[in-house]
Amino acid sequence: MNQPRNQLLPTLDSTQQRLLDELSAIGVRAKTILEIGCGAGGLHPYLLDREASHVVGIDLIPEQINKARSRAAALGIADRTTYIEGDYLTLASQITSADIVILDKVIHCTHAPESLIQQSTAHSVSIYAVTFPVQRLLLKLSIKLLSPLLRFMFPFRITYTRPETIRSWIVQRGFEPIHREEMGMWNIEIYRNTRSL
Repeated sequence: MNQPRNQLLPTLDSTQQRLLDELSAIGVRAKTILEIGCGAGGLHPYLLDREASHVVGIDLIPEQINKARSRAAALGIADRTTYIEGDYLTLASQITSADIVILDKVIHCTHAPESLIQQSTAHSVSIYAVTFPVQRLLLKLSIKLLSPLLRFMFPFRITYTRPETIRSWIVQRGFEPIHREEMGMWNIEIYRNTRSL
């Protein structure tokens, strides 16, 4: 017996739910979406339910991409999703731009956060949505202390960048903030591409 569709949808954490609510308020209907660090496809099935047209999801971890593909097939959205396994920074030149670019808890998962922002903002036609760690001394120290251990657990490097630095990189690329808030240990921020106005 097939599972009801609502049971197949992933459970979002509070920051993902907030990001979903804000993007839905902005409007995702008929929009294309690029989700960098899509994981097992948690957020974007909900955006497709809100009538986004197509999602490209990229993730470094093969198991996550396989889970995302399986979930998309089970939800009946496989024809509206494209999944790419690999390092976004290596693949960036091959990626097509999208109306909305999402990096949910990704900026701290690279050795080159400035390059990640430069490349990913270049792929955003209109909206750029990000979540990244807040500025807390304890959090910063924890990331620095745990980073060597986490290298053995994940195929990427965990880093900490000051929120103001992240914001300045995004603004320098021609984006203006339209939503900012803190939720727990995360900043939830959405920017508009001023070049598309």
